[in-house]
Amino acid sequence: MAPANDLDELTALPDGHKEQLARDVLEGLGVTIKRLQGDELIHGCPVTAYHSDQDRNPTAALNISNLLFHCLGCGAGGTLLWLIATLRNITIEQARDWLHGEAGLTRAMELPDLLAFFDSLYTEKKKAPMPVYSDRMLDRWEGIPDYILNERAIPITTAVHSGICTDPDGFMGPPEDRVRTGPRAVIPHYWEGKLVGWQSRRLPEADPAAPKYLSTPGFPRDETIYGHRPYNTCAVPVESPMSVLRHEEHQPLEATFGNVVTDLQIRHLVRGRKKLIWWMDNDEAGWRTTEGRTHNGHFYPGAPQRASAYCKNYAVQSPFAADPADLSDEIVDILIEQAVPWPVWQRPETLYCHRCFRTTHSGRCAAAG
Repeated sequence: MAPANDLDELTALPDGHKEQLARDVLEGLGVTIKRLQGDELIHGCPVTAYHSDQDRNPTAALNISNLLFHCLGCGAGGTLLWLIATLRNITIEQARDWLHGEAGLTRAMELPDLLAFFDSLYTEKKKAPMPVYSDRMLDRWEGIPDYILNERAIPITTAVHSGICTDPDGFMGPPEDRVRTGPRAVIPHYWEGKLVGWQSRRLPEADPAAPKYLSTPGFPRDETIYGHRPYNTCAVPVESPMSVLRHEEHQPLEATFGNVVTDLQIRHLVRGRKKLIWWMDNDEAGWRTTEGRTHNGHFYPGAPQRASAYCKNYAVQSPFAADPADLSDEIVDILIEQAVPWPVWQRPETLYCHRCFRTTHSGRCAAAG
């Protein structure tokens, strides 16, 4: 955990140390610095390959003071850790490990000082800015996977509008250890009109050992809502973007990227809303999100209760062992229409298969065909 210091209160390291740190990182990433301009190291953009004449007219810069990267050409931007993770195709945590392990970085400062400085940059009071990508980064991938259109029954108009495409290779790992894991469905995520990342879903023909879902470095899952429509007075929060995509044409579903709903996400969801209808997955984690939980003798309210001070809150009483993405339009419409006020919502005593309507069972359902 980062220490609870505000960036403004941080005792700044000497400028020479910060400049050396920035130079060492860019050198380690194979980025050629063109010049120092003010407090920015100017260089060609290494994030996208769609620029021209970057040698003579570089469009990117790494700010020495706050260690933020930004490209004026494509609009890409993020923290130094995000830049490392993006260029090396690794996670933010792996980027930290790479940063710590680079021998050249210790020339700027002792390692403990470097880590303390880096951890102090962004805190609960001053969060790191969201990463931003150029839309052109998606141009390298084409075609909507059959899996999305057929197996997940997402309407083609929704898939096209949402920018879903296919990564045919699914490369994982840094350049020196890169592994091809097979095709993945890419689901872009836009927030306030900007591309802030994407998730990818392993396709059936890919290596089954590869993770089912992957996200871009620094993916803002706890700060944003997928499919957010702030102009709707009613919204149905769900866990998965796949549920939003499946039912976008007939229901106002919005996804929280899982069962953990942060206070910031609550604020996004309630703003301008008259009603929220919560539909978390029918499992232990989803139930706790709906009803709250007790830990070490302390009760932590569920998401509907936390949002109830701002608008009316209901919850879907689903009997099925399936999330909304697996259910038909008709069943989803009925269950949302029959949602109950959150204080009277109850866990289902028995879960049923959504295909054969019998008690949930293991293995493939015979009714699936």
